[in-house]
Amino acid sequence: MKTTVKQLATATFIALFLIATNVRAEGTEAKGAKSESIETKLQLESWMTDETIWNPNAAIYAELVQETETALQLEGWMTKVETWNLNNSFVDETEAGLELENWMVNESIWK
Repeated sequence: MKTTVKQLATATFIALFLIATNVRAEGTEAKGAKSESIETKLQLESWMTDETIWNPNAAIYAELVQETETALQLEGWMTKVETWNLNNSFVDETEAGLELENWMVNESIWK
């Protein structure tokens, strides 16, 4: 099945390729003045000559600012004993002891 699908896909690709290469597209070009675009003159803008844009090292030194951080404060949950005592959330589990069941000792099952 996989080979059939691959062969079908390959045949389709080759057929489409042959059809596409044999097409003659004539008369699709625009004539003369219609396709020519008129370009405006280039203008020099202020950002184009700005030293801080084109020299990143100058911008880094010029814009160094000392950041200030807010003071640390203690909140209620940080000092509660219940928050940090993780042992109170665990519950001890007790498991039942191992027992022998009938199917475990039945000789007809194990033969």
